[in-house]
Amino acid sequence: MSKAVAFIEADGMVAIFDAVDAMVKATEVTVEGTMRLGGGIVAVSLSGDLATVEEATEIGVATAKSISRGKVSSVIFAYPSVPVTALATNPSLIDG
Repeated sequence: MSKAVAFIEADGMVAIFDAVDAMVKATEVTVEGTMRLGGGIVAVSLSGDLATVEEATEIGVATAKSISRGKVSSVIFAYPSVPVTALATNPSLIDG
């Protein structure tokens, strides 16, 4: 069975770092890495079983929204394709 993956993006590193801290303290999700998307937008990718990824994403989004002045977005892939899994587990493919 494949792992679920998710991405959370927010305005600034501080919001993402705070989200990562909250997610790993509350769940057993694996944080794969962060990536700078340009314009101050930073994303984090995570993986794990679907229920854990869903819970971690909910926590991460709420945490990032509490300190970010910009929009916070997320997406969860329950059964990610090979390319999406590659991007999630190797964020340097995206990092600009």
